Amino acid sequence: MTMDDFHFMVAVKKPLEFTHQGKTYNLTYGKDEKGDYIAFGRLYDIPEKYRDAGELLNSVKIENHFFREVLEGI
Repeated sequence: MTMDDFHFMVAVKKPLEFTHQGKTYNLTYGKDEKGDYIAFGRLYDIPEKYRDAGELLNSVKIENHFFREVLEGI
């Protein structure tokens, strides 16, 4: 997945589920009292909330790599 594909997917709020090194991850969306958020985490775990795609790309680490580095392999 390219960075442009990812930003488009977030803009249209398309959920994503993928496997990396045998672990399944899930990206979904929601809304709370502070506004819209992106929820990301391992499948069946409580996901972390991020307010925008930039925060998610710069904060999330998967197996010691930032999510933005893993994105190309998805």
